[in-house]
Amino acid sequence: MGESVKVQISGFAQASTPFGPTPVLLLEDSMERILAIVIGGAEASSISAALRGFQPPVPNTHDFIMRLLNEVNVKVKRGEIYGLQSNRFLARVIVESGGSEVEVDGRPSDIIALTVRAGADIYVAEEVMREAAIEKSALLKEEGEPSEENKTN
Repeated sequence: MGESVKVQISGFAQASTPFGPTPVLLLEDSMERILAIVIGGAEASSISAALRGFQPPVPNTHDFIMRLLNEVNVKVKRGEIYGLQSNRFLARVIVESGGSEVEVDGRPSDIIALTVRAGADIYVAEEVMREAAIEKSALLKEEGEPSEENKTN
């Protein structure tokens, strides 16, 4: 994957779209850069439940996949967001099976839902962070406060 940075889930936001409100997952690195990933409502709910340690009486898809992986002795090692293509994040999960690592591509939301359940780390390619991340300080500016480039002397 080249150079990458470890990230953590810093929270969720909501974006207005032509289709209505849409969940946005926020990943943050140690340099306080935020990567915002638009995800589906079901995936947001699944990730949120896993972060809280909630176990539904009937497993959802991500819980089922984790049970299946555990039963066949496959360990989730880490999740990676490794690229951007046509304004879409590319992601994969790295699992260990029989002493070998296997990479499986998937939607970022599914990869993150699995890594959270496994207690595994999430990494983002440095190139992706440079291209798509937002500085945390820019997100925290109060509404109406001019940015540095828009201030007049």
